[in-house]
Amino acid sequence: FLSDCCEFWTSAMGVRGLQGFVARVCPDACQTVDLREVAEKHRVDHPDSPPVIVVDAMSCVRRWYTAECWVCGGQWREYLAILEDFINAFMAAGIKLVFYFDGVVEEKKRDEWIKRRVKNTEEITRLFQFIKTHRKQPGKEMFVLPSALPTFTRYALKSLGQKTVCTLQEADFEVAAYGLQHNCIGILGQDSDYLIYNTCPYFSIENLRLDRLVTVMYSREVLCRVLGISLTHLPLFACLLGNDVVPESMLEGFWHKCLTTSPHRNSSYNRRTNILLSVANYISKIPCSYSSLKHLEEILPLGSDKTLLCRGVNSYLLPGQQSPWVPPSATNCQMLSLQQQSALCQDKEIFQVTCFLKLNHHFIAMTIVSLFLKCQAGQIMGSSSSSWAQKCISHEFPCLYDLSIDLVLALKVHRSAIIWSVICLAVPCSRGIKGSSAKNAKLKLLVVETWKLLQNHVIELWNSGGWDLKDHLVPNPCRETSARSGYSEPHPTWPSIHPGMIQLLSYQPGPQRNVSACSPYGTGPREFVSGTPWKYSLHSAVAKEQHIQSENYSVFNILSHGVIDCSNSLEDDYDTEIPGQALIYRPARQHIYSILLESGKGGTCPLVKEWFVYFGNPLKQPDLIQPVQPSVTGGTPNLKTLWLAKGPDVEKQRYSTFLACFYLQDEMEELQALEAPVAGFCCLLAYLMMRVSSLSLEDLNAFLALILCLKGKSAAQLTGLQLAQVDPRAVHLGAVLIRGLTTLLMANSACGFPFRMDDLMPWALFDGKLFQEKYQKSHRGCSVEELLEGNVSTQTSFSS
Repeated sequence: FLSDCCEFWTSAMGVRGLQGFVARVCPDACQTVDLREVAEKHRVDHPDSPPVIVVDAMSCVRRWYTAECWVCGGQWREYLAILEDFINAFMAAGIKLVFYFDGVVEEKKRDEWIKRRVKNTEEITRLFQFIKTHRKQPGKEMFVLPSALPTFTRYALKSLGQKTVCTLQEADFEVAAYGLQHNCIGILGQDSDYLIYNTCPYFSIENLRLDRLVTVMYSREVLCRVLGISLTHLPLFACLLGNDVVPESMLEGFWHKCLTTSPHRNSSYNRRTNILLSVANYISKIPCSYSSLKHLEEILPLGSDKTLLCRGVNSYLLPGQQSPWVPPSATNCQMLSLQQQSALCQDKEIFQVTCFLKLNHHFIAMTIVSLFLKCQAGQIMGSSSSSWAQKCISHEFPCLYDLSIDLVLALKVHRSAIIWSVICLAVPCSRGIKGSSAKNAKLKLLVVETWKLLQNHVIELWNSGGWDLKDHLVPNPCRETSARSGYSEPHPTWPSIHPGMIQLLSYQPGPQRNVSACSPYGTGPREFVSGTPWKYSLHSAVAKEQHIQSENYSVFNILSHGVIDCSNSLEDDYDTEIPGQALIYRPARQHIYSILLESGKGGTCPLVKEWFVYFGNPLKQPDLIQPVQPSVTGGTPNLKTLWLAKGPDVEKQRYSTFLACFYLQDEMEELQALEAPVAGFCCLLAYLMMRVSSLSLEDLNAFLALILCLKGKSAAQLTGLQLAQVDPRAVHLGAVLIRGLTTLLMANSACGFPFRMDDLMPWALFDGKLFQEKYQKSHRGCSVEELLEGNVSTQTSFSS
């Protein structure tokens, strides 16, 4: 539900009116470029670095969905083929693509999100009125993306072998940062904020000609020349026009002042264009300094928060960048804040657990420790290592113990190498730190406590998993006494360092992010507190990395913030016999919340905030939902078991827990006998039949005929399928089913993946036109033989 919360987010992203301004007033800033030529030039200039384009996927989804039919629930196999063609066009030119998806709705944008949801509800109401009247799909002027399209797009791209990243904040910052830090040849998207960031070139998805790989590049330099300002002015320019940080409502008086004094006012331009020109004229005449910004903050009606303008400028500064508009201390603070929130997902990012698994374990081990101690201590924190140690001890930042425990457990197969290198490297690094004896004593105490905790906590886990740690320990001839070192106990015996690690000490990573997160439990019962540092627990670390890598669904946001979002679906609000999908699947979600928050362990479980669109919900505040423990024989397994344990018994637990989310724990034997995609579909269908009393035998037959006939059909065959008419109730049911698939994905993620995610995707289970055909035939009373297209084996499966 997280990415598709933005699925109706259209080209209004970024600074309002700026994209149109560039096209109308600065045509020279819209430069036609051949991406093949750009890539070739990059190869010449950087022979060791392949050309990469980072894609803002959320602003491209509408362009990618070109299937003729969009109202029936989605032509998923056709869409998959379209995405494959898109990728192949770039691959043929030797261009690598990296796709970024929004993973959250930031609270600062909640009001705007609600406004769009209300508007989309009105559009969908008109859409159903048209279908009921004309029994056909309307024209493109009423186009609405199929439900959950962005969500399934990222899984589609991942299944096609592409690197996909699901962000921890809105994607534009991370896209711009990735483009700059990885020397990408450009950003592909449609968001005017990319004109503001000082990053790599910005290419238009709207103007892309895929057959020739030609598009428009928007030039920041030409824009600045027309406006009479410099690149340095752009962040302040954006803030004074209104953006995500500085509301437009606070700027009306300032705009009026600029308009009345500007020599560039032109009666042939609309008001917004004149405002852009007048604001640019104003800031071109003031010194580029923090004092100028402070003066602006004094004259603007910013209310109680006089730092809005400073924060707004900071929001456009990428890692390593500074601005004369803000003091260096504020810039450093902003960088740290962004690193805490953001997952830039660098190829060599040391906290990307899933990336570690692809690397040699000695390489991983050395990277974790040397970079954590060197970069986290000095480069990021801007302080001495000894002061960093004090922060660890005072719990201001994650300590060595937390890092080693969580990463070692998450890495599983490489855990022995990780833990040994943590201990081996911590000691010499600690001893090399200069500082007062008191500070050094605290740091040494940290190291010893780390070892104690590891012995008491981790070694049990290793041994329970069949690891014998004694085999890895070697005597250490250096055992300092308490009189010499100030310890109350002598050093423990330290393990040896693998010789192959030493050569990796010089490895340098990309920019780091701080490993902090938010506790699922607040200061009081049943309360989530966002932004509160907490112990970086194993399951949250794993969930975070899977979230970033687009490998799980919704789990991290529930664990870290206790919030889940879901946008509009193509549902007919006037069909009162079918409840809203948000309400249909709520009992299943309550079971999933219980599994994730482990509510069966006693104590009070926090409520989960749901921002779901459904008829009668004014979206004034989130629904507060109580987790409900599913009925699992022997009790619900904990996340450690579901996510990390191995063996056939555990696999059975995962499967049964998954089924229990949908009240189907007693049907395990029958469902396991089916092919995985069919089993997943039948699980969803059985749940729907239980929860929606108005579903008929004809509806059931249509769904079954869909899944049984879909298997043998190609994308081309489904594309060629023609419908005489469109049934509005089938449109509604199709959307309900698609949202059900996202619920399956969430349950699958929470239960440790008893199914492959690919087996639960719509291109394996659904086609909008085919469902319409089966639905209409079933309700006309067609025979089973006709529904199943005369296929004898399919009829056998249908009967069973």
